[in-house]
Amino acid sequence: TTDRKALPISSPQPPEKEIRWLISECQKYLEKSDQGGVKVRRSDVLSAWQGFRPLASDPNAPPGAPVSRDHVISENPETGITFITGGKWTTYREMAQDVIDRVIKSHKMEGKAGPCLTDSISLRGGVGFSRNTPIHLAQEFGVSLSVAEHLASTYGTYAFDVCKTPCISTNKSLHENKGLLLPDYPFLEREIVYACKHEMVVTVKDMLTLRTRLAYLDSVAAAKIAPRVAEIMGETLGWCRKEKNLQLKEALEVIKQFGGPIPKDDGS
Repeated sequence: TTDRKALPISSPQPPEKEIRWLISECQKYLEKSDQGGVKVRRSDVLSAWQGFRPLASDPNAPPGAPVSRDHVISENPETGITFITGGKWTTYREMAQDVIDRVIKSHKMEGKAGPCLTDSISLRGGVGFSRNTPIHLAQEFGVSLSVAEHLASTYGTYAFDVCKTPCISTNKSLHENKGLLLPDYPFLEREIVYACKHEMVVTVKDMLTLRTRLAYLDSVAAAKIAPRVAEIMGETLGWCRKEKNLQLKEALEVIKQFGGPIPKDDGS
């Protein structure tokens, strides 16, 4: 990451100079490898994007108090409402526990509340999951181990339901062409159908960015496969031709904002 202040924008397109700066920083370490070093080329960048991380500050803190990269819990002195801000997705359980513990303490409820249970609550797909789940998927459905590992890490035990979902566009089995959405990546066509039916996906843009994350992994591949994704989603959700074309256009416009192997002249 880079550390600079900027006005937040919704576009994921990063400045070209920051892409080159990150390559330069990586090169300092990779070229010193005991195995002869690796040259990082600009064309090795398959995708690039930017995001803004807001830093939290406590409005009730003393003047001059520093902002925090961690989450901040505070209580409004007038209303008594406890709030939490900042933090990140990877610490959401800790954030939840900390804020509830703070509320319990503030309202003197220690004798009424039991211990925090968040560590023992499984996420969706976690019940029955084990380190052997990918092997079971490979054995039952004939998928490669890399696909099985992708499915297990993404869906947990619901990966079995994904594999049982027919891909209505072609109705081909997992054994035909391995059922892959595109070569070199472990995404299956039937994942598109499953996401539409069970995970409330309604746009091609969402499917290729936040769901499969393909735009973040390989922006060229995401643009290439976008028409196929639109076709599968259109059949699953009953889109007319006009809606399918609008969905495809929107997705391609967003993907185009991601960086890729070819530098963009953005004036930076």
